[in-house]
Amino acid sequence: MRRFLIQLQFNGKRYGGWQKNDNTTSVAGVVEQALYKLFGSEIKAEGCSRTDAGVSAEQYFFHFDADTKLPAERVCYKLDRFLPPDVQAQSSVEVDVAFHARKNVLAKTYEYRFYCGEHILPLINRDAYYAGRVLDEENMHSVCRVFEGRHDFSAFRTESSSRSSPEKTVMSVRLDRADGVYRLRLTADGFLYNMARIMAGAVVAAGQNKLTAQNIADALCDGIRPPSIVTLPPKALVLKRVYYDETAMRSSFDKTFVL
Repeated sequence: MRRFLIQLQFNGKRYGGWQKNDNTTSVAGVVEQALYKLFGSEIKAEGCSRTDAGVSAEQYFFHFDADTKLPAERVCYKLDRFLPPDVQAQSSVEVDVAFHARKNVLAKTYEYRFYCGEHILPLINRDAYYAGRVLDEENMHSVCRVFEGRHDFSAFRTESSSRSSPEKTVMSVRLDRADGVYRLRLTADGFLYNMARIMAGAVVAAGQNKLTAQNIADALCDGIRPPSIVTLPPKALVLKRVYYDETAMRSSFDKTFVL
């Protein structure tokens, strides 16, 4: 039995997330259907992360085990024949059977896109959140800096989610603007349920002068989310990068996603 790691890209607009569930179509579901068509047997796809309904991924990984003689680099091309246009494999490699797509993740980067102006712009609004007429950039950057470091992010997760530790290390929070769209990039060793969208909500609230960096610092200490912070919609969130430790892998993976 061989283990393969697939790099995937998907538009999550019509999916209920990566993970399979009974009520909506999932990315994992269509991937496992494609694996069945390719190999003729039930194969489980182990993803690198959960994703919220409607969230897309520029870079996503999953592994699976199969008894096949196919060259590893050809698996992605064969698999693409059975995948829909909004879910496509980008590369495939063989890894050690001890490697796990989720457990070996070191960090992930999410990007949230938003914009401001006099009017909602329909073409931009498909993939970005409209945050109002004017935003205070200085206040947004101040809030971004407070998030960096190791903190208890209890105030920045959905209340019903309590299985994983709320302590996470945020390596960087970067805010840039290009072509009228803000791009908030969050890199951390892990994300709680809805954490990225709530952090984006905090930055937008700061831009609207509804809170300050001190309010964020207080929330990180007392675990109480300021009422001005809302969970922003998923359409504007993209999983950009997934990072692995090179020593955990037996392959010549592209260094762009190895720490």
